[in-house]
Amino acid sequence: MLMSIALGVAVFLLVLPACFAPGSGGTDRAALFERIDVEQHDRFEASFLQKKRHWPGLARLRNDQDLVQKLAGYVGLDVPRTAAMLARLRLDISVEEILLARIAAGCLLGMAVLCTLLFGRMSGGITIQLAPVLIALALFLLPTVLLEKADKRAVDEIRRQVPVFFGIVVALVEAGLPIHTAIRSAARRYEGRLGREIALLEVEERKYGNWRKALEELAYRWEVDGLVSIALEINGALTKGVSIAGPLAAQVEELLKQLEDEAADRMNRLSVRLLPLLIVFMGVPLLFLVIGPAFIGIGKAL
Repeated sequence: MLMSIALGVAVFLLVLPACFAPGSGGTDRAALFERIDVEQHDRFEASFLQKKRHWPGLARLRNDQDLVQKLAGYVGLDVPRTAAMLARLRLDISVEEILLARIAAGCLLGMAVLCTLLFGRMSGGITIQLAPVLIALALFLLPTVLLEKADKRAVDEIRRQVPVFFGIVVALVEAGLPIHTAIRSAARRYEGRLGREIALLEVEERKYGNWRKALEELAYRWEVDGLVSIALEINGALTKGVSIAGPLAAQVEELLKQLEDEAADRMNRLSVRLLPLLIVFMGVPLLFLVIGPAFIGIGKAL
């Protein structure tokens, strides 16, 4: 009995100072709340950033733009131009990912060249080992080549659609609709890329403040002269408070004439390219038909 009482008193005396220690409970609660905040932050990151790729070294490139610029200079990647093309195409790819893929392909290319030189010096036949070098070179150039082709195709598509789209807008404005209502109505009904891009102005309007500024930013982002001139014309007319139907119709007519001239030039260049084939496939048979009987007669006379 006395042993148990003494043991209880000893435990009480051991625990009692910790109960009266200053700030012990607050520290535990603060550590608990800090842990809860960290877990909530990790959960939110996993929910909203789950589409982000986590390649080795990609987080370092995202957080260090000076390193991105330095490595891009080594592999020959134009960072501003690549970022502009990705923004135009609205691809779920970042400049850092393209840079990392190009660095990996560059390392493969260097290893392939070294292995080719090494095996070539050892065996004396370099041409047999050129296949890995060509494959690595293709992988090195493939991301930017595909991106540039897709961007050029999209820019040409936008340039061809500008006069058609704004021709519809002119008709709606002449029917009595305000210019912003006419542009939004045409964008909802137009199925081309330009219609989809202008339909997104309702979202970008919150970023730039008003739809006129968003339209200008859209035109400058696509770098299409016709779209830029029309956006500036609309902004100037709305600023001055004058009618936009006449100037916009003149802009659309001028763009249509430019497209017709480009189509005529394209047909002329195509006819020049087809001229050698025409000579080969039609000139030779005609020459045989014209000169052939004469040679046949000479052969019979001899």
